[in-house]
Amino acid sequence: MKKLLAVILAFCMLLPIAMTVSAATDGVKTTCGGEGVCGNVPTIVIPGIGQSQVYLVDDKGDFVYDEGEKINCFPAYFNVKSIIAKVIGPALFTLLTQHDIGLTSALCKVVDDCFYMNTCDSEGNPSKYGQLEEYPYSIAECSQEEKNTVYGHIPLTGYGQLAGEDHLYYFAYNSFGNNIQTVDRLYEYIEMVKRETGHDKVNIAPISLGGTVANGLLEYYSGRYEGKPCVYDSLNKIIYIVPAVDGSSIVGDVMGLDLAFLDPDYLYNGFLEGLMDEKTAREIEILLRILPDDLLMNTLNQVCEHLVKSVIAYCTNLWALVPSENYPALAERWLSSPEMANIKEQTDLYYKAQTNRFDNLEAAIDAGAKAFNIVDYGVSLYNVGNSWNKENADGVIDLDSTSMGAVAANVGETLPEGYTQACTKCTNPGHNHISPDNVVDASTCALPDHTFFFAGQSHEATARNDIIMVLATELLAHDNIEDVYSDPNFPQFNCGRDTRGLINGLIPQAKQIDQSTLSADQAQRLNAAIEAAEKAVGTTVEEAGASEKAEADLRAILVELGYQKPKSEPEDPGAFRNISLWLLEHFGTNGFSEYPLTGIKNFFAVIFGAAGR
Repeated sequence: MKKLLAVILAFCMLLPIAMTVSAATDGVKTTCGGEGVCGNVPTIVIPGIGQSQVYLVDDKGDFVYDEGEKINCFPAYFNVKSIIAKVIGPALFTLLTQHDIGLTSALCKVVDDCFYMNTCDSEGNPSKYGQLEEYPYSIAECSQEEKNTVYGHIPLTGYGQLAGEDHLYYFAYNSFGNNIQTVDRLYEYIEMVKRETGHDKVNIAPISLGGTVANGLLEYYSGRYEGKPCVYDSLNKIIYIVPAVDGSSIVGDVMGLDLAFLDPDYLYNGFLEGLMDEKTAREIEILLRILPDDLLMNTLNQVCEHLVKSVIAYCTNLWALVPSENYPALAERWLSSPEMANIKEQTDLYYKAQTNRFDNLEAAIDAGAKAFNIVDYGVSLYNVGNSWNKENADGVIDLDSTSMGAVAANVGETLPEGYTQACTKCTNPGHNHISPDNVVDASTCALPDHTFFFAGQSHEATARNDIIMVLATELLAHDNIEDVYSDPNFPQFNCGRDTRGLINGLIPQAKQIDQSTLSADQAQRLNAAIEAAEKAVGTTVEEAGASEKAEADLRAILVELGYQKPKSEPEDPGAFRNISLWLLEHFGTNGFSEYPLTGIKNFFAVIFGAAGR
């Protein structure tokens, strides 16, 4: 009886504790059980444009397939057979008559058909024909295929190993979706992650377009809007990676129809060369002359305007990529009609988030969040819009936007001789925020002591720079790096690189070679190349071109040994370049039908002369 009473008494004493533990871990999926146990904080990746899978579905909601594969909606679906069927007739009549016989209308219809699954309605709601593939659970619960997709976009495998994949989440959203709806979903996602992990704070890692989503989160969930609580207390760290916090000049130019290729002189000499190999570019330049100059440019203008007016103008996530300085004029141009009133109300709200971005970030930091930024520079914008060569960028987003205000010389130039840092944000006289190449002054950006720069790194190859991924992992998983001066292995200014081919391909292949089949000299040179390659990828401080040279040297010995094929060199544009430039010099941008008879004779003389060479 005494033993029974003792057991009952012990049970009664332990019951409240058991109930408390049960309540605390109810719904928690992490192995650590929650806050205060593992020392880690769950991280939510907010990916960039096109880094979430959106698949085409039909009216019944069933997936649509092309050659057995689900159709990805980004950036559109180009059914070549359907496009040819719609365009072939008008194109032939236009060519025969040298007048627009339905060609422009047909091309505008093609735009509608290719983008219908990405076209929002007048309320800004995304199309029902695009189904987002979401990840409402941690990476630990993802299938291997899902993991491959996520890590393929943003290879934070190191963080998954350090903190556990049950502490890593991927917030998917439709790039052609609604900004406010996306931000609302992100807030709900944060709350879900907190419940599932048992932690009361999260890290967020906004990447590229994800930077605009973060802008919206810090504005709409600042506690200043009725019905929307403040998210600041839920944020442990914000690790920005090439974020479009003030849009991209490319999108501003597209929305303003300030497009480089609408200048015929540039279209026929420069535009295509910036996007593809020169031989193909010169061939297209010659082919374009089958249409008269005015007809071609009028068609391009109308099709581009139709794309903006019917597709882009309805998408508030894309409006978030418009630089703040361009927004008022572009909103007046595209959103002033009553039909667009709901869109404008939403884009005006984002514009407020955009203009408040620094104040909101500072408020989040004051509430206890830590913020860091990782950016690229030294790569001109794609030459789509006329801003492409006017300021420093990473190929896709202007440095001023990603860095939150750094001053920089244009690509290929340096700051003026004798330039001294402006120190508008960093007032510590002991800090030097001018890059070693004298291109960037980081003392003017919002986070001067917490922004890391990679020279010559392109936006698209950011995820292929292992240093950036290691740095992001360190910032997310540990507190060792307090600022850009904390760790010499991660200086404020570094060089860009793309090491995925070395790490995942060439080095493993080279190390698997049976060296007993090689001569002593071959084995010595192979081992030297492997050692140099491993040394190159083993450092987090890149010397300009070091890893590129190591890859070239290792590839060369593998080619010699027959394990790799030589990289194909671009075809010599030769005759095509000569013909295209001769046409431009003698006939300007006119089409073939606009040439005088003597000009046609000279043209054929040049062609046959080039062919003879």
